[in-house]
Amino acid sequence: MNDRENQNALLRLMKAAAFALTLLVLGGAGLILPRPSQSVVERRELTAFPEFTLASLWDGSFFSGVDTWYADTYPMRESLIAAQQSLENNYGLRSTQLVGGSGMTVDAIPIPGDDAGADPNASAEANAAPTATAVPTPTPLPDGTVHEIGEFSGSIYITNNCAYGMYGFSQSSADQYIETMNQIYKNVGDKVHLYVMNVPISASVMLDETVWADMGSSDEGAAIEYICSKLDPGITPIKVYDTLREHNAEYIYFHTDHHWTALGSYYAYRVFAGLKGWTPHELSEFQSTSFGDNAFLGSYYSASNKSAQLAANPDTVYAWYPLCVSTDPNVRDMYMVQRDGQGFDWRIINDMFDYDSSSWYCVFSGADQPFASMHNPNLHDGSAVMVVKDSYGNAFIPWLVDNYEYTYWVDFRYCDNTVSQMVQDYGVQDVIFESATFNATGGLCNELFLDIGS
Repeated sequence: MNDRENQNALLRLMKAAAFALTLLVLGGAGLILPRPSQSVVERRELTAFPEFTLASLWDGSFFSGVDTWYADTYPMRESLIAAQQSLENNYGLRSTQLVGGSGMTVDAIPIPGDDAGADPNASAEANAAPTATAVPTPTPLPDGTVHEIGEFSGSIYITNNCAYGMYGFSQSSADQYIETMNQIYKNVGDKVHLYVMNVPISASVMLDETVWADMGSSDEGAAIEYICSKLDPGITPIKVYDTLREHNAEYIYFHTDHHWTALGSYYAYRVFAGLKGWTPHELSEFQSTSFGDNAFLGSYYSASNKSAQLAANPDTVYAWYPLCVSTDPNVRDMYMVQRDGQGFDWRIINDMFDYDSSSWYCVFSGADQPFASMHNPNLHDGSAVMVVKDSYGNAFIPWLVDNYEYTYWVDFRYCDNTVSQMVQDYGVQDVIFESATFNATGGLCNELFLDIGS
């Protein structure tokens, strides 16, 4: 063996030794250092150590569970993930990634009325369109529609330094949702007024059709119209899509999170107030606060491989206190029951400065709990509303509480009771079924809708 071969052999031996030492150090660190139980970045509980049973030992699932636990709870996992994502970001944005989750169905959206057809026995005069009445043309609002084509980073579409998710329409899921809403009306429609509100995501409101078509997104406005066309006539839709589009020059959606802002939900409240015949309160009547000026990086930021573009354009969480509550942080004005069954008093606008910044959207309504309620001490008319909601409803509820003596809200993802039972228990006159359109027509929560719809 010549000197060059000896050098190559020594180099291979040194590499093998270094690799073995690295494995030994990392493996030892994984056994010695404290292991996390939650992921702040991914917003979830990490895998628990598996329970040992003879059956799991025999079929090998115990060891598979240990392997998953070890990998999922490895010390410094989030720092390692962040380092990996930072490295990937250095290679630029990637334009070929799928958004919306694995297995997302995207169907053609039926045009409302196409299946009805014209009455062949009706006269041409009866079928003619009514003569339009001239109305004053309102002054148009500023247009904030984004026209720039963007690119994907991770699972998120980025354009104009803001993040957007993709909406996919599922015909079967939409029809199941409609059937459930109609069944709820059959069950409780003679006892309450039932309202349905589908909240669009930011991409459908902020981007022009060319951009969300480039994303591969379905037409969310058309999907909402389809749902409304199929609801029982006794159900009142709260149509917020067009109103939000009209206000898209304002800060109605977060730049880095999938939720709307409190301002976006305020415009939805104004739509509902119009349906109820109320004069809505003006923003100037409320006292406001904010959390983390230009410091909130939300769910889209996490899903974008922590895009540097989004990091440079963080959010502020603004909130307005209802007129019937105190701004004193020591005064508790609502009650909630958590998923572990524990109940306690809370604040409908809660100070979140002591919480991780990624959780600041939880400022509203106690966040996603199975049950919560609030009594308005300024009213004594027995008026009561029940909101069945997902997380978009959290920002909407504080606008309602000044208009009812009692406000109740449940998150359909964690609630065990049915709408019929809750209407009976709480004596409400109005029920608002709020859900993001991707929940209503994307198949994510239909089993939960069906469970609560009886």
